[in-house]
Amino acid sequence: MTQRVKSYFNRILGIKLRYRMLLVYMIGGALPIILIGMYLVHGMSRILIDQAKNVEVSEMEMVRRQAEEIMSTVSTVTKYFYFDEQLEEISLKRYTDYQDMVRDYRDFTSFLDYGRYYNSTIAWMNLYMKNPTIVENSRFIQVTGEMEEEDWYKSVSRKNGGALWHFHPVPAADYNALSMLRMLKTRKGEEVGVLAVYIRPERFHTLLQDRNCDTFVLLNGETVVVDLGDEIEPEQIKEYVTGGENGQSQKNIFLGNQEYVMTCETIPLIESQDFLQILSFKSYHDILREVGSQTAGSAAIFMVSAVLSITIILLFSHSFSSRVENFRAQMQKAAEGNFQLEEKLGGSDEISDLYDYLGTMIFQIQRLLAEIYRERLHAERLTIQQKDAEFKMLASQINPHFLYNTLETIRMRARKSRQYDIEELVRMLAKIMRSTLQAGSSEVAIQSEAELVEHYLKIQQYRFGERIQYHIHVEEDLKGVFILPLIMQPIVENSIIHGLEGKEGVGTIDIRIAGQDGKTAITIGDDGLGMNTEKLERLRRGLNSYSENGRHIGVSNVHQRVKLKYGDDYGVTIDSVEGSYTKVEILLPGAAELGGKVYAQSNDN
Repeated sequence: MTQRVKSYFNRILGIKLRYRMLLVYMIGGALPIILIGMYLVHGMSRILIDQAKNVEVSEMEMVRRQAEEIMSTVSTVTKYFYFDEQLEEISLKRYTDYQDMVRDYRDFTSFLDYGRYYNSTIAWMNLYMKNPTIVENSRFIQVTGEMEEEDWYKSVSRKNGGALWHFHPVPAADYNALSMLRMLKTRKGEEVGVLAVYIRPERFHTLLQDRNCDTFVLLNGETVVVDLGDEIEPEQIKEYVTGGENGQSQKNIFLGNQEYVMTCETIPLIESQDFLQILSFKSYHDILREVGSQTAGSAAIFMVSAVLSITIILLFSHSFSSRVENFRAQMQKAAEGNFQLEEKLGGSDEISDLYDYLGTMIFQIQRLLAEIYRERLHAERLTIQQKDAEFKMLASQINPHFLYNTLETIRMRARKSRQYDIEELVRMLAKIMRSTLQAGSSEVAIQSEAELVEHYLKIQQYRFGERIQYHIHVEEDLKGVFILPLIMQPIVENSIIHGLEGKEGVGTIDIRIAGQDGKTAITIGDDGLGMNTEKLERLRRGLNSYSENGRHIGVSNVHQRVKLKYGDDYGVTIDSVEGSYTKVEILLPGAAELGGKVYAQSNDN
């Protein structure tokens, strides 16, 4: 055996070097490479098929998330109408005057307001009511006996406020749309009516229009909500639709003589037992054709590469491996948090493109981190300012009973001495101190805040005499509305210090609290010194920070507190003309949003 092996080896050594190298290359290199290449091409075909399916899954997951956002938006809108007093009045009121009904319809603007705000998602909103005295329109529809017998109306009535999803005609249009139905009730459990919020059909079309395969959207596995099928009819797919289990499924099915990959996303609908299914059907033949074109190219490239000289491969592999290693080193630096990468990798191939993408991604990450840092810093600054104000307020509340008792002692001494002016002055000062020291995050009634300002102005009148006059007007409906404490007194104090104190003659402060376009406006004006344009602009710019070296810090504080509490749509605005007037307006949410109750006059004793 050993002799035979030696014989074969000697024969190989006896072959010319050219043929020997060719034989060694064919046996030791080319043949294994060809076999491995065939195996890899076959495996690549399987991988590409799986990849095509995974791409379909990923795209459907994205569609699912966007669809869930649409459903969540609609659910949120329906909740806005819970315990809506205007809507309850329209539903429960028995109308005898047509003009009264028209006026109530006109005053109820929530449908229009929410419709404009969510215009891209919501097509229409209406209410089905059991009020025989109304004249129905496309917004307020009277429930008939025939309607009560319909399945959807019975279902939504049994849900006792829960949601029902239904696909039916839009009252104000000639098309069907997916809608969310909800029975609205009063706090006492009386039925207000069935609220219907319709989703724009084009929202689903927008989500699915870029897909290159037949796609359908079904409600509860039966009702076709969206039909984007070119080759497949909706009736063909219903037998393959499973129940409403949450999640995703994918399988191969045959429709006629054609095989398809069916991908299904099942979305449980909010607050109901209904579910939405998004189904896509991609031709398996098309997938194989795409995979075949890719694998054919790969096989061709492989065969050419097998024929090429090993020397050329070695030369290029050295350049390739060195650049890959450099790329790996730069990615490792980025992974370790060092974003200072080399400017260019060199070359103009895919690796260079990937390296450029890496630089772009790192730049975006840095910018995102900077934005997050700035937002967090801004939020922390607001929180620190709020905590600082609370700390200073708590610090000022040290032993308040001692202060109250001392002031009460002074007042009683003044009363015994028949110094009634001093007694009244001390009484008002005690009320101001009590309101100031007890102020915190709890809100106070507008009338209580107005009384505090009036006490402050009366004390100033003791100081300035007839030089300071004032007028305070509060709309009756707003007296019991609750707002942040101590937002008027700092403004009034600034009016006296910067506006009236340096003015010759009589100065007047006018305070008006009234409703304004659905919001609450507190206007504080004076006919004092005013300010020039430069100073006014500087003061306006300083509203969002404690500027002016402490001057007008009360105005900035009020502005910051209002924005922090009610949002960026509210705050302080200032207008002034030098030598004429200054007017400060504090804009707050409307009375319905602020909340409140009938105000009880405070007891001064």
